[in-house]
Amino acid sequence: MEWRGAAVLVALLAVGAGSGFAASAQTRDTSIGTGVAAPVPAAGPDMPIEAPRPYQPDPDDPPLEAGIAMRRETLGSGKFEITFPAPVGWSTNANATNEWKLKKPGTSNNSYVMRIEQINSQDITIEDAINIRIERLGAEQDDVSIKDRGASSLEYTYRSNEGNKRHSFMRWLDLDQSGQADVEIVVHGREMDVPGSRALIRRVADGMRGATAQAIELP
Repeated sequence: MEWRGAAVLVALLAVGAGSGFAASAQTRDTSIGTGVAAPVPAAGPDMPIEAPRPYQPDPDDPPLEAGIAMRRETLGSGKFEITFPAPVGWSTNANATNEWKLKKPGTSNNSYVMRIEQINSQDITIEDAINIRIERLGAEQDDVSIKDRGASSLEYTYRSNEGNKRHSFMRWLDLDQSGQADVEIVVHGREMDVPGSRALIRRVADGMRGATAQAIELP
């Protein structure tokens, strides 16, 4: 009688093993998908996106007008003397022996200002001067955007150190027709000053003369 019990136990174990294998096989079959495996997109980006920085509010000074009165101004001396139209009532301050800042008294910082620099000692062409300026802007200023580049001019915007948006116009002049840049002019302003800034730098550049040139006529 003991051998019957052993035989029944062996049979039951065999049935159980077969049922387990079948269940396992069925589970594996249903878990295998079809098609080509593809990566699952992440729920969010790995790199955070930096929000754009807002500009600081502009000073509320009245905008620079396009048709302001001009007077004759002379700077430098000897062969480096230059004569040009300058806005009536603006003060002239020397930043260096070859550089001057012209500003309307009482106007706020980051409103509008003009700077004139003699660069004839650097022996560079106007094209080279523009290239150098663009390179310096990219290295020294934030949020630089070149709006227009001409044969002797540059228009761009940038963020000032105080966080204001500045709109600038630049001109380079070869006063003695030597092929080298002699003078650099820049007018910085706000967006509201663009018409006046564009008109001012045109009038100053068109009317500027070197030491050996004839007297200018105010434009």
